[in-house]
Amino acid sequence: MEKNLFSLNPEQQLAVTSTSRFTQIIAGPGTGKTTTLAAKILYTQTELGVDTDNILGISFSRSAKSQLLNKLEEFTTILGYGGKPNILTFHSLAHKLIKNAIHYNESRFRENFSRIDTEEFIQLDPGLTKDLCTEYNDRELVNNVLSHAYNLVRQGSKSDKRALSHWNEMMQDDYFHIKTYSHGRIRILAKDLIKFWQRIYKIEKIKNVTDYQGLITEANRILSLKQVTYKKMTTLFEHIFVDEYQDTSLAQEELLFNLKNERTSITVVGDKNQTIYTFNGSNSENMDRFIETCNKISPTNIVQLKKNYRSTNEIVKLSNDFIKEDKIVVSEERIGYKPVAVETHSIELSAYYIAETINNLIKDTNFSYSDICILYRKNSEYSPQANKVIEQLKENGIPFNENKISNEQNQILIDMVLKVREDYEDEPLNEVISTLEKQGVSLELIQFITDCVKQGAYDTDDLIDFLVEIAESPSLGTQEQSVMVKTVHDAKGQEFPVVFVLYLGDGEFPHSSQPDLDEEKRLLYVALTRAKNELYILGQRGIVFESFLDKCLASEVNHIFFHSKIEEEKNEGFNALDKEIIDETTRQLKSDELARQKELRDLMNLF
Repeated sequence: MEKNLFSLNPEQQLAVTSTSRFTQIIAGPGTGKTTTLAAKILYTQTELGVDTDNILGISFSRSAKSQLLNKLEEFTTILGYGGKPNILTFHSLAHKLIKNAIHYNESRFRENFSRIDTEEFIQLDPGLTKDLCTEYNDRELVNNVLSHAYNLVRQGSKSDKRALSHWNEMMQDDYFHIKTYSHGRIRILAKDLIKFWQRIYKIEKIKNVTDYQGLITEANRILSLKQVTYKKMTTLFEHIFVDEYQDTSLAQEELLFNLKNERTSITVVGDKNQTIYTFNGSNSENMDRFIETCNKISPTNIVQLKKNYRSTNEIVKLSNDFIKEDKIVVSEERIGYKPVAVETHSIELSAYYIAETINNLIKDTNFSYSDICILYRKNSEYSPQANKVIEQLKENGIPFNENKISNEQNQILIDMVLKVREDYEDEPLNEVISTLEKQGVSLELIQFITDCVKQGAYDTDDLIDFLVEIAESPSLGTQEQSVMVKTVHDAKGQEFPVVFVLYLGDGEFPHSSQPDLDEEKRLLYVALTRAKNELYILGQRGIVFESFLDKCLASEVNHIFFHSKIEEEKNEGFNALDKEIIDETTRQLKSDELARQKELRDLMNLF
């Protein structure tokens, strides 16, 4: 293990060698959290003598899990020993628990139960929302909002600090406000949500299906029984490691602690400044809550990783200035270019600037297309950020990859895996892979099965535990020599030499007419910290809400005005007074429109 520890900094070594029963590793952006977590997992095996079968890793997404497995493989190759334990997402872990419980007759589901999206319950029973939320004529809106509310109450409320496991935990006269993009906040009465939940429960029982959150809820119910499945799982997993802990929901947090017995050790890694999935139930308080919960049992060892190995001094400074915390410091002096803040009036101009800058970077520097990533806050009919960027990339002949996958593609892979399970029932996967390779089947299928083997799967029945991850968080390889175009959420955990971020401004970034400013700040912080060498931020100054562009300009950045294509191309156009008039007119128009939208939202919220 000395080879690994020798390459870690003192804080990372402290985290790895901690023998406390409960450890929290606070890992800022680019501070080597995956390296540290992989090293700690190996340390637990090699120095503490814990068998890989007794170690469980929990990752927030399929892509994050893949990064951890790759780092473990790299370390074991260097060391010449060590293994890979079970690394699962919360949903695949819940699936595994339910499958075990079915064997012991402890689950309400039967063998070969399946998972569907929450909205698909309505397809199974078109009358599911009949006579519910009758005050709204738009039934599609009702379907979507009820499904969203159903997920939120089971994931857990930040205000209530608990996740509901049954409809009888709701008060009949209660109500919930659900945010929507097109209709503002919609009020859902608890009595309607209770009926919705009861009807879904019947569908689950008859059709033997559940949704993603249903997996977590049922797994928690099974463990709370403290019967055979609980005893088996809590005895099996002596050490549990959780990555990206700040993104867990209250229900997932409950699942983690339900897996604990009087001997279990737990290590979590996270950074509350990177909590960006509150729409899925996560909240920035769970890092603190972990310490409070564990300290009641045994003192929690807290280790903070601050040395950033990713970005230049200038990018680190801007990120710290924006979040107003000295969360990270550079590991060594890396003097680079000042981040560029481009003040412009439209998404169209931003897209044009990005395409022109990419052409110049490819022509004048050693950067390749695959070094560049364009991050956008949203892409909608009213704010077509990605669409406008893609139009300009196409017009300039710049290759790009949106890194998207359709539900149809997901389903094709799922169907192929199920067919393999049926055709090669209980056969060892290594033999199955050899057979499939000879048949010349889909490389994607072979890669999926190979990844499952790396994670401990042995026979075809084990594939089902990992199948749930396909639709949950599709992991795609990047296209060679192409610019990446993706949302900030999709870029979490990744890094790129050159990053463009758009589009800052009222109603854009921060997003919506009633934004959660704390969430939006964390999201932009994540975007800024993806950049390694060069960073470009595009947008306009805010008026109604806190101006994110102004916050960036307060740091040491290169401030550029980009008002028209002609001005940039011919070095002529508007003078300073013209620009000032345009700026003021644009701000006033934007302010008037947002005020109108806010008035409309406020009126809607009264009903």
